[in-house]
Amino acid sequence: MSPIGILQLGSFALIFVGQRLLTDTTSIAVTLIGVLGLVAGIAMRASARSKAEHESTAAAHSKALIFQILGLVAVGAYGLSTDACIEALGLDDEMASRWEVVFYALWPVLTLASTLPLLLVDAAIQDSPLAVQPLRVRHAIDNGVVAALGISLLFPINYLASQTNERFDYAYFKTTEVGGSSRAIVENLSEPVTARVFLPTSSDVAAELMPYFEDLQSANPSMFKVELVDHAAEPTLAESLKIRDNGYIALTIRDGEDNAQTKSWKVGEDLDKAKRNLKKLDQEFQKRMLDLAKDDRVAYFTVGHEELNWKGGEVPEDKLTQLKQGMQKLNFKVKELGLSQGLGDSVPDNASVVVIMAPKMAFLPAEVQAIEDYLARGGSIILAVEPGTQEANAPLLSLLGAELGEGTLASEVNYLAKDKNKGDRYNVVTNRYSSHASTVTLSKYSRQLQLITPRAGWLKESTPGIAGAKTTVTVRSLQDNFADLDGNLELDKETEKKEVRPIAMVATGPAPQAPEPTAEPLEEGIEPAAEASGDAEPAEFRAVIVADSTLFSDLALASQGNQVFVSDALNWLLGDEALAGTTESEEDVKIEHTKEDQTLWFYGTSLGVPLIVLLLGLLRVRRRKRSAPTLRTGDAA
Repeated sequence: MSPIGILQLGSFALIFVGQRLLTDTTSIAVTLIGVLGLVAGIAMRASARSKAEHESTAAAHSKALIFQILGLVAVGAYGLSTDACIEALGLDDEMASRWEVVFYALWPVLTLASTLPLLLVDAAIQDSPLAVQPLRVRHAIDNGVVAALGISLLFPINYLASQTNERFDYAYFKTTEVGGSSRAIVENLSEPVTARVFLPTSSDVAAELMPYFEDLQSANPSMFKVELVDHAAEPTLAESLKIRDNGYIALTIRDGEDNAQTKSWKVGEDLDKAKRNLKKLDQEFQKRMLDLAKDDRVAYFTVGHEELNWKGGEVPEDKLTQLKQGMQKLNFKVKELGLSQGLGDSVPDNASVVVIMAPKMAFLPAEVQAIEDYLARGGSIILAVEPGTQEANAPLLSLLGAELGEGTLASEVNYLAKDKNKGDRYNVVTNRYSSHASTVTLSKYSRQLQLITPRAGWLKESTPGIAGAKTTVTVRSLQDNFADLDGNLELDKETEKKEVRPIAMVATGPAPQAPEPTAEPLEEGIEPAAEASGDAEPAEFRAVIVADSTLFSDLALASQGNQVFVSDALNWLLGDEALAGTTESEEDVKIEHTKEDQTLWFYGTSLGVPLIVLLLGLLRVRRRKRSAPTLRTGDAA
């Protein structure tokens, strides 16, 4: 390839980088350099044409010059398709839309129609710089234009495919079965609930749905009933429940009474379209049942101490998006709590649970006091800490009777191979659970449910700062785990050793302001104060302490074990231990990539693969030319 051809391609590459990968002034500067490179290439081509010694060579340069100018026109067409240009023209919405579509479709075609023929003509000139065969130049132009137009056909095909949006699904499909948590909710109903499936009797979707609800009905026939209803046959009932058509499921509590409440959601009438909803049926049912059976719950996530949050983080292990969405499915309203929201004074009275997720900065004394006062009212908290943050979290940990050990847990055998390097040894897993109510489901299914705890620390029990508090270890590491003290991910037998260590524990205790139980018998005829006033039992605070915040991240919550841990822990914190259990789902696990991963995959497939194919083709053509026999004048005779 000639220097002019290299300059042409390099200029287009700079324009692409400037417009697609860069921003602000850097983008403008790189784009301008690319445009100047195209202009310089045109000037170089014109100079080469004037210096050509043979007429055929000059003609070949002239044709190449035309395609270079066409390339500059393509860049101009791209400029006319940009938002900045459309805004400058002041077009109305309809005209702006048409303008954008026309030029957005035009510039890629012009770019291909200029570049491919140019490269082939340039190759012909390079092979015969003194006298270029006109036939070869014509064939080069024809082949380049045909290839460009053929590739351009992909654009309208892609557009038509996006408009028709026809899908052919050959994926695995199965309606979810009743999960342990959903069954527990039905078994513990205190008020009657009626489930109505609005579908015709002959519906394929009804055939998938009814076994699920009949299974639930068998768990508590007196409190949970199911009906299959055709919307067309029961229009009055459908209207009273605000059901517009078939394909809906309605759950009604206290059916027929003045204070009845209904929650509904759409599944769909057509089986092919309903498959996606049927895969997550158990989740949707559980969410609506909690809406009906439980009051609103509010979870406050502390902020202002460099905690993990659902708003930030570039990689799955730094995001809490799945945790937030999972809590919302459990009927939680998720809010932030920091100094600007009153944490320096008190925790709001409507807080069902306070979540403290890996703070790297110490809480102010006033904030610690607010949390202690909240516990004194019988509050519930989740405290997750990271290795190396003992100093920042010591005030909160000591309140609950816990202390963070030194080092980060690692394993040379049992770990999650995520990045396929030595660092994966920090991604330890475990299935050692106690039979405590917060981990009862994990303990029951310990062989099937593994807990992923990437970069976990470990805990030690200490004297609690709250009188009467008691700690219980609920999750322990595997025997082959060691606390890595020097960060080399190797077991140093002199300072490090393999042993079982606590990863999570719970703390409970009577609220400090609650009255102490009377040890001596009361005088005859005198009733206890609590019974006389009708008050419930003295408040008890509850806390879950975990030496690994990544356990709650998007990365780890892809594991069902981690999902069950969070669900059962929240139920225990709120006193709903009876609702512990699994939630079934047949949904495919979403694969998440970082921004860098997405960029690499996109440009690797859209640019890298075609370039590899092009290079292989050029190499094959070059080898074929070298191996072809040379015809000499004497041979013809």
